[in-house]
Amino acid sequence: MKHKKLFAIICTLGFITSNMASLTVFATEEEENEERLSGLITSYSLSISSGSKKVYLTAETFANDYMAKIGFTNIVVQHSANGTSGWSDEVPRDNDLAANSYYHSKANEPITVSGGYYYRVVLDHYAKETGWFFPGSQSLSNYSNVVWVS
Repeated sequence: MKHKKLFAIICTLGFITSNMASLTVFATEEEENEERLSGLITSYSLSISSGSKKVYLTAETFANDYMAKIGFTNIVVQHSANGTSGWSDEVPRDNDLAANSYYHSKANEPITVSGGYYYRVVLDHYAKETGWFFPGSQSLSNYSNVVWVS
């Protein structure tokens, strides 16, 4: 009796494994859309340098094609007493978006700060497709390097 049950289990397992090769998994429309949108932004960068009571913001966002909007959102200059933790928002900035472009950049944009802290910039690189029907968008969060401003 044990041998018959064991034989039945082995046969069932053999049937399952032999048919798994023909099993096809189809991606859902939502998964395909997420994969397509995850590639809108092809490269990006963010850095700051310090000056007298200022930080200088340099950032770039590049897309794989012309976008209806591309650039930077949720821009905030933050400060910290030790440069590693306890970050506080000091200077919020307006979104900075270009229209009908495949890139957007800023070079050494001065931002006045109070000084006496370590500083960094936090922002989202953003791209939104052109198109009439449900244009997609992609947003990638980024933190700059840390600088001291006296």
